[in-house]
Amino acid sequence: MKIVTLNKNQLSEFINSDEYSAMPHIPISYHRAVSHINNPRADENDILLILIYLEFGLAGYLGIVPDLIFNNQIPEKIGWMSSIWVHSKARNQGIAKKLTQTAIDLWNNRIFATEFTPFAYALYRKMGKFSILTQKEGLRIYRRSCTSSVIPARFPKADFIKPLLFVSDFVLNGFHDLVLNKKNKIFADSITVEQLTMPDNNVISFIASFQKEELTRRKDAEINWILNFTWIKETAKPSDESRKYYFTSEVKLFKMICLKISQHNSVVGFMMLTVRNKHLKTPYLYIKNGFEFIACQVINNLMREYKIDILTSYNPVITKNISSENIHYLYSKKINRIYLKTFEIKNKDFFLQDGDGDCVFV
Repeated sequence: MKIVTLNKNQLSEFINSDEYSAMPHIPISYHRAVSHINNPRADENDILLILIYLEFGLAGYLGIVPDLIFNNQIPEKIGWMSSIWVHSKARNQGIAKKLTQTAIDLWNNRIFATEFTPFAYALYRKMGKFSILTQKEGLRIYRRSCTSSVIPARFPKADFIKPLLFVSDFVLNGFHDLVLNKKNKIFADSITVEQLTMPDNNVISFIASFQKEELTRRKDAEINWILNFTWIKETAKPSDESRKYYFTSEVKLFKMICLKISQHNSVVGFMMLTVRNKHLKTPYLYIKNGFEFIACQVINNLMREYKIDILTSYNPVITKNISSENIHYLYSKKINRIYLKTFEIKNKDFFLQDGDGDCVFV
């Protein structure tokens, strides 16, 4: 067994090497690696990627996203575990455990994790190194019928009925769009919603006013990094590189949408939303009290514009204020996201945005 660790400079050399180009399974996409390298919270010696090789080649890998948390108002460096993978030839050989333990050791026991698979969660619990940081209750809303994508993904043996499900979706959504779908919500004359390429100074100041209780407090440098160095590319057809990478790196539609909400030229809200194919998420959302309904109206309008099938949000501004009056949908269900840590933090009351960690990228 050979373990290789890569910091920023080493990762840059690796993705431009002949070895990387020749790999049948790559441990990171090129643009995702560039994003890791440009992370403003990553220092030169931070380990960003761990590789394990066996006799046949690459046996597994684990990515790490450097970040800061404000533990009792004091900034501390931590790493978010991301994208753990083990080759089918190396299963049941302790590779995932070795990757995880290596990450914990290299990061001095300062590791967070979320959005893991059930297998990974079982491993973390068995290792006894992790405890629950917090859990966020969320809501998943199905605005349009999407059985042709959801059912085969969850039950692969049902793939043979996909054409039938597609026809069913087409008919139901046609009826939904023509008859049941409501018009765009009209805002009061005093409210304006502006799409931004990057947050302006007024928005940055507005965000800062909400961040006293946030655990990670991502500011303008981090927001600009997120917007400029996405992990997912929008492409009409998958590239050869994407076929060699286990995790999603390319989709037909991917947008990061920044919206400034103002009343009488004063900022009352900022939303960073992601659209991945027909799935809308709410990574970052800041809204003044009393304007929550406006945030839901904005989301409703975007869902109509992009013909969104699914909305996923863990933000209480959305989950506690959604109703049939501001967003029309077919079905909703409660969901849960668990966050894990390997060390104790002093903060007992803190807030995590949906996009914290690597969640904003995926």
